[in-house]
Amino acid sequence: FITDFESKNLDPASDAEFKTLYDSLKLQSPVYDAALMQIRAKAETELLTSLDYIRDKKVTTLRRALEVYKFTDVATEKTAYGLLKILFKVYKNIETESFEAESLGIDNLIIELRNTTHLPAMQLLGIAIHVDNLETANNNFKTTFNTRSTATINTTVYDTKKLRASILLTYKDIAEYILVIAKRRNTAFYIDTLTAMNNGRKYFADLLARRSGTNTPPTNP
Repeated sequence: FITDFESKNLDPASDAEFKTLYDSLKLQSPVYDAALMQIRAKAETELLTSLDYIRDKKVTTLRRALEVYKFTDVATEKTAYGLLKILFKVYKNIETESFEAESLGIDNLIIELRNTTHLPAMQLLGIAIHVDNLETANNNFKTTFNTRSTATINTTVYDTKKLRASILLTYKDIAEYILVIAKRRNTAFYIDTLTAMNNGRKYFADLLARRSGTNTPPTNP
């Protein structure tokens, strides 16, 4: 509503009562936005934690797949196991590293496993599928990590539920006020303001209708 109203170059001071409600709405908006960003940041952190857990388990699976050959009696398998075991020791406890360090470490491990020295051993022991799975899990984590929100969330704790209730009440008050005054006075300012109000309402009504599979038109505020 604020965006649509401002795009019409209307002066909120044209109506003192409206301006009071409008100023209150504009004052609450950035605070509510900050609260929503805090929720988003928390959700991103939870998603990253989940993706990190998945790739950690892929590392564990890869190690266990190698350990199957620890006591093999086949000479070629024993040689291959010994070669890869040395490499795996270099990346011991990689799961405990920071997000960035673990991502880089896994990338480097995969590169070394696929080089000319280690690839034949990896193929002989049939663990390439686990390396592929680890690469996928690591890439999934990196994609989310690299595109996460760059907004800085400070230590302020927001009562999002209370903020939502307050801004919704102000919005309802301003919508009802504009509807009544537009009907009574029928002047350009109020008609244009009502149009700005209904533009947003129609957009979200159509969006909800598509989600629910209905086409119920929105009513006036």
